[in-house]
Amino acid sequence: MSTNRWVARARRRAASHAGTGAMDARVTVPVTLLSVALGYALGGSVSAAITGFLTFLSCLAVSVTNALVQYLRSGTLHETSGPPQVATLPAVMPARDVLPDGGETFWDALTADERHALIARARGHVYRKEEVLCQEGGRAGEVIVILSGWTRVWVREGAEQRIVAFRGAGELVGERAALTVRDRSATVTAESDVQALRIGARDFAALLEGSPRVRAVLEQQVYRRQIEPHGPPELPLGALGNCSILITDITGFSSPVRTDADRGYVLDAMYDLMGEAFGASALDLSRLYQEDRGDGALVIVPATTPTEAVVDPMLAHLAAALRRHNRRAADATRLQLRAALHVGPVRRGPKGVAGGAIITTRRMVDAPAVKRRVAETDADLAFVASDFVFDTVITPAPGLVDPARYTRVRVRVKETSLWAWLMLEGGKSRLRAV
Repeated sequence: MSTNRWVARARRRAASHAGTGAMDARVTVPVTLLSVALGYALGGSVSAAITGFLTFLSCLAVSVTNALVQYLRSGTLHETSGPPQVATLPAVMPARDVLPDGGETFWDALTADERHALIARARGHVYRKEEVLCQEGGRAGEVIVILSGWTRVWVREGAEQRIVAFRGAGELVGERAALTVRDRSATVTAESDVQALRIGARDFAALLEGSPRVRAVLEQQVYRRQIEPHGPPELPLGALGNCSILITDITGFSSPVRTDADRGYVLDAMYDLMGEAFGASALDLSRLYQEDRGDGALVIVPATTPTEAVVDPMLAHLAAALRRHNRRAADATRLQLRAALHVGPVRRGPKGVAGGAIITTRRMVDAPAVKRRVAETDADLAFVASDFVFDTVITPAPGLVDPARYTRVRVRVKETSLWAWLMLEGGKSRLRAV
């Protein structure tokens, strides 16, 4: 941030002047050494030389102390010419200027003068990916304004993590600290590198006290979050556009080696691992339309969300999570997952979603060729992508995607016959539970 660079330059300037007074070591050292030599030459006694040497040591100690004091003072310098201009701060404008519900973000709702007043009380900070902004149960002592990047808000439930929300550019984190100092109610983790402004709770409260309009903006955000839906959204009836359609199926779900308790455990594990993987792509699985299919799930991702987010880095995280699960699992609780992704028109009816694209996706995940390859390789994850998804998302190879790992496969199920692309993760090399 520009503020940090200004402070660093100020510290360097102060350090460059440290110890430049009467006790500058560059002056005291040669002068004292000269006095020792002159004292010995003129007095001719060892005691004169020793006295001069002790004088030298005392001057040197004073010089070092003076330099240390100047260095400590340099660390307390602050900007004196006023707050930096908003235009000089990188990415100060949010990546989106409205929230999903149509409301403005906190930052976007402020006027230029209000932003200047906030910046004057704040300090810039960059959080690296997976760095914690706020810790659940920790002391709420500051408010954070996200300038760029995404954060994940989650709480711990036993040994599991439950994602509460995602916060992006322009939004506040830890705003409750400005209203009343208390323990943090959730952990906030950076999903990517995040540029932010950090404001002490007292300074932020003083800003609210002096600006009723900023307080009103904050209260509106707090209210919006209180009524924020925490379950899957209610999709409107009718056409929903070209949505991303993901269907999963647990291999061998009805196997006689599994009990009903095992099946319940495996199904819960699938949803947990999928939620974790979707979170890696800054998507909240609980906010997406889902239908439980008994041995798998149907997930509809709105047309407004890029299909790329459903692929990268979601798939890499899902494959890794499945490997971790299966290394510890017995045969009855092992989770081999087949998943298919397609894009097409979806309609919402009174009893659920429908459309030819959903049928095609179902055929892809059930294709005998896919099941045969899973049986041959013992793969943890078999991911099938339609031609459209492969051409538009896989081929450009974003992020962790490797097109070379996909092979062409024929899908022949009932009246459906088409080509798709198959990628397998895990397999014979996995460590079996003992």
